[in-house]
Amino acid sequence: MKKIILLISVMSVLAGLFPAKAQQIPQFSQYMFNGLYINPAYAGYKENMYAHLIYRNQWVGIKGAPTTTMLSIDGKIAGGSNLGLVYANDQIGPFSTHSAMLSYAFRFNTSESSRLSFGLTGGALYYGIDKSKVDADRLLATTENEWRPGVDVGVYFDMPHFYAGFSVMSLVPNKSDIKSSLLVMRTDPGYYLTLGGMIPLTQSLALMPSTLLKTDFKSPITFDINAMLMIVNRFWLGASYRTGIIILENPDFNNTEQYDAIALIAEAFITERIRLGVAYDFDLNHLANSYNGTFEVSLGYYLTGAKRKYSTPRYF
Repeated sequence: MKKIILLISVMSVLAGLFPAKAQQIPQFSQYMFNGLYINPAYAGYKENMYAHLIYRNQWVGIKGAPTTTMLSIDGKIAGGSNLGLVYANDQIGPFSTHSAMLSYAFRFNTSESSRLSFGLTGGALYYGIDKSKVDADRLLATTENEWRPGVDVGVYFDMPHFYAGFSVMSLVPNKSDIKSSLLVMRTDPGYYLTLGGMIPLTQSLALMPSTLLKTDFKSPITFDINAMLMIVNRFWLGASYRTGIIILENPDFNNTEQYDAIALIAEAFITERIRLGVAYDFDLNHLANSYNGTFEVSLGYYLTGAKRKYSTPRYF
């Protein structure tokens, strides 16, 4: 049983989650192109109705490695009101999480070229275990599927060449019961800070740096540093450096270790409405030789093609 808990803890961190003592929302390498996954105030940012599908396969080549699928739809409904809906499925070995979250964001102009929005998300998360995928064990045999509430809040500011967001995800903590939900079931509030912008270089080139900082105030801050090169407003090429720290509090595994990763990212508008993205992550640690990295693919589609007041929603 100890080996199972340790494996899930390490996998969670390398999947881009917070430290192993708590399960947090998945980390995507392409998060900067759809902030709704980490901030409810992002809902309707692109002004048009927008659908986005993303799939992440962690630890390619290892049986039972984490896979995550998320589908979102968001857009402006009236005045300053915006809605967003996110469905997510996270699978780690025999453990699965399903969630459905509805977001509301109110956005208003703070000047002729800047906006501010406040967002709130509410929904439910379903946790389950497929007992057919694990060996018989007294503890796992008594484990039951459970539903838990989910609440997120956030604020988002943007202007043509800059954006900043702050959010608190999993605002209502879910305390795990070792008899029914194991360590993978516990969630603590996670605090996210995002900053990014666009620096024009020539008429056809622009640099898009960004960063993401995460913490639960119970463990060290983890962060991403990203740099994307935008070409003729249609193609993006870049890389991301991610650092994370795993803290195992179990007395049998009492240590702290840092895990770093690099992601290569490419995005392109296939048409005016269809956006395709891919990312490949490789870890910079002693476990990297045991698997074939991480693959991530995303597909976005503008359901409406009305004129936008701001051009930057195409970029971020």
